[in-house]
Amino acid sequence: MSDAIIQLSTDEARTLAAYGRRQLAWDPHMAVRLVTTGSALGLYTAPPMQVLAMFAVPATVQTKGTLDRTVLLASLVSALDRCASNGEVLDTTSLGEVQLVGAVGVAMLPPTDGWQVPMHAIAGDLCTKVDEAVREFNQRSKGQSQLVVQQIAEEIWSRQSWGALPLRALHAARRLGMINPDASRVSCASNGLWKRLSTNRGQVFVRSSDQQGSFRTGR
Repeated sequence: MSDAIIQLSTDEARTLAAYGRRQLAWDPHMAVRLVTTGSALGLYTAPPMQVLAMFAVPATVQTKGTLDRTVLLASLVSALDRCASNGEVLDTTSLGEVQLVGAVGVAMLPPTDGWQVPMHAIAGDLCTKVDEAVREFNQRSKGQSQLVVQQIAEEIWSRQSWGALPLRALHAARRLGMINPDASRVSCASNGLWKRLSTNRGQVFVRSSDQQGSFRTGR
């Protein structure tokens, strides 16, 4: 079990806590995979949209090598709240650990290199696509059974959109606050079965359901 002492600014701790709390509203038992470099802390989560999300902030990390550890998101959010209010460091020894076999959504991380030259777009344009899809979903699902609602959702969010990304990737980025109706630039790239949406507020990854077992449970 690897541990680390992580120093975050008050603003970064608050930002991470808010990001985590937004996802706890979907799943209070969600796991989060913490990965560090010497100067950053990255959080990998699996929102209930068949995507993998990554959010990173600058941090001063004291550990032997690099930290790669999966914990309960609720525990991390509580620790981040203490960091923000009391100026405490984030000590991962207090967070416990979740085995990757119990956190399937974050068990396989995307490659760190080998990505193709990215395509670029404006965040506001992508938000328009998401908002149109949400309106369609609301209109078509009104008065339908739960089974039909699920089928409509799967049909809409599986559609191929900008950069060959499924709409679910854009939807997740919108819900997570990674894209907003502004002029910020975003990009997409692919690497084998993986596709990546990159924003200045984080990244969303999707991968083909084919041959999922071929990916390792590490970086």
